[in-house]
Amino acid sequence: MEQSLTPAFLLSTWDVAQPLSTFLEDLLATPIPPNPTGMDPFIAINQQRVKRIRKTVQLTDATRIAVGAMPGGLKWLVINEHWCGDGAQILPVVEAVQQAAGGKVEVRALFRDQNLEVMDAFLTNGARGIPKVVGMDAEGRVYGTFGPRPEEASDLVKEIKADPERAHTYSEALHKWYAADKQQAIQRELVRDLMAAAPVV
Repeated sequence: MEQSLTPAFLLSTWDVAQPLSTFLEDLLATPIPPNPTGMDPFIAINQQRVKRIRKTVQLTDATRIAVGAMPGGLKWLVINEHWCGDGAQILPVVEAVQQAAGGKVEVRALFRDQNLEVMDAFLTNGARGIPKVVGMDAEGRVYGTFGPRPEEASDLVKEIKADPERAHTYSEALHKWYAADKQQAIQRELVRDLMAAAPVV
């Protein structure tokens, strides 16, 4: 984590961020042209992923226990883009945690490319990896981050990209991993990085 922004700056950024549910609804409402180009095909796939995971995600007992132990007044700031496949897998889980928390945590989202000053304070190995979830207390002090993907998924991608003959297949393998894992690793690492690490108030 390369966080160097002041709490005051982060709170001012928070004030202009969208509620996570609004961000996801905006993704679902993004029109896809008849002949998609560029990032359009990724957005279309992500719309289906978000719809499916919203319907099927089930929080584990460990996640629910961690939700129950969370203090109030937490703010989770998400940095993402609609074309990001990892974001489509992860953000519905973050949304489910927020719903289960009953007001203890509020989650808002920013588009990465419109907020590079914020993104560049939370790089992953020097890269603008998304989604990134930044945990803050009520005063805007950062206490932890999660993302851009679970560690096992990151290791899988690194392994595949290291093999020139398989490198082009990493996305397919990654999303097969997400499907098989059923949001378990996402929840474990959210608990570890943003829930168990939350400051006691």
